[in-house]
Amino acid sequence: MSSVNTMHRALLISEILSNIISHISVDERPGVWPFEYVTSSKPTLFALALTCRAFSEQALDALWNNFKGVEPLMRCPGIIPAPQKSLQEDQCYPIIPTETQLAIIARHGHRVRSLRVGTNYWRRDYITQAFLRTMAGSFKVLVPNLRSLEIGFPCGLLHLVPPLLGPRLQHFFINIRDYEKNGHHLHTVLQCLPSYCPSLESLVVLKSYHLFREREPPFVLPMSHAIQKMPKLRTVTVPAITKDALVYLGGLPSVTNISSHLPAGSDLEDILGSSRNPKLFENVDSVDWEIKEWRDVEVFTRLWPHKLTSMTLRSEVKFDPSLLQVLCDSLHVREAFKNLQYIYLSEPIPCRLSSSIIITINTIRSLFHLSQLRVVDIDTRSCLSIGANDLVEMAEAWHFLEVLLLNKTDGSMSGAAPTPQWITVPEVVGFVELRPSLKRFCIGITLSTIDDDYDMDKASLHALRPRNSDSRLKDLTLKYPRDEEYIRQTYSSDFEILFSKLFPRVNQLHPSQEFQILHSDSIEPHIQRT
Repeated sequence: MSSVNTMHRALLISEILSNIISHISVDERPGVWPFEYVTSSKPTLFALALTCRAFSEQALDALWNNFKGVEPLMRCPGIIPAPQKSLQEDQCYPIIPTETQLAIIARHGHRVRSLRVGTNYWRRDYITQAFLRTMAGSFKVLVPNLRSLEIGFPCGLLHLVPPLLGPRLQHFFINIRDYEKNGHHLHTVLQCLPSYCPSLESLVVLKSYHLFREREPPFVLPMSHAIQKMPKLRTVTVPAITKDALVYLGGLPSVTNISSHLPAGSDLEDILGSSRNPKLFENVDSVDWEIKEWRDVEVFTRLWPHKLTSMTLRSEVKFDPSLLQVLCDSLHVREAFKNLQYIYLSEPIPCRLSSSIIITINTIRSLFHLSQLRVVDIDTRSCLSIGANDLVEMAEAWHFLEVLLLNKTDGSMSGAAPTPQWITVPEVVGFVELRPSLKRFCIGITLSTIDDDYDMDKASLHALRPRNSDSRLKDLTLKYPRDEEYIRQTYSSDFEILFSKLFPRVNQLHPSQEFQILHSDSIEPHIQRT
């Protein structure tokens, strides 16, 4: 009888091998595991590809699936040497690959599905740029099966992008950090997109906050013209958009998500007026508007024609509580917003913190009538005064609530005249019990009553029975006032014990400037200072 070990025949089944490889590639799923526990899967996939022909194709597909930069494609045919930790030396001569080198690149390039390119290790004449300049002149597509491309070049290097654009590209992301000197390169890329990428479904164009704060970005017009030649778009995220391009998107049956600057009220009247096609924006279920004038919001909520499930409003100016209340009242009475499941209201971070502007539960009470809400995220730079009874009302109104974030950026809560309100730890526990569907929760609290609420003696805390709960809470952020830091210091180690009993899914507590409660599923909520 032969003693030679043979491979189990089950491993020759494509679906089983694919499942095994998906578990090897955990480092391509950020957030599933803490970064420090993840070892790169690429050596394992490389070894698997060398094991036998049956494994080779799927292992190579996984190995080449997702890359940062085009350097790996250049290393295979020997255009550049092995990876270097330091910056490459400047190269002033052109790079002209041979036909053999291009064939090697093509052999692997067709496997790449996701690519991120930037200037992390580039100098002005870095060899990679010389290579891409050559490829741009040859009109060859480096990665013909690419599905997702993320660009982090300054505008001066955007002329290197066309070789990366292919007919199967579905998702295009670009972050514009500068513009003034080399904006024409950006225009060239935008003009290429419709013809080079006819399958494009997602377009994301972001700009640095400091660019064009006082005026409309000058690339809006060429970008809007390009959008009007993309018939398969599903999601669009752009700093601003022309009226004609927005109407075009509204008429596409494929478009479901629009994120941009909210057009002026007069333009909205023209776009959404009764004379327009009644099916305009029929399939759009999510909008994300950056607001310059609140009177434009009134026009939007009054005229928006079809039902939304998600709405984000990012104000460029501070919230006026009275105007915010008008908005909430409008959402309550309009049929278009009755099915909202996600609502996010925010102010810009550069706004100054204000303790004199107070947003109370009465300001947002009309939202309680939106019974389908699952995510409520209200992030202001003012005081958000919410009491224990208000939390009870929220729990009773929003039966499907999964995420509640109240001033998650600064945590400015309660404590403001004329009626200071503070949420205590037991009241947080009570709210979580009332709404067991909650998965993520952020609220400002006080630690001043912790001695009265719990026996903080270490022996008593150890004897405290863990709370028996059906709660699905995974992520908890409790922010306390800076002047209560001494309480946190006093009970530094004891908080770990207390919260492990109050929230049974807690794994461990790291006492530091920020308290981090680590749950068994590796999601990291925390208690931090305001």
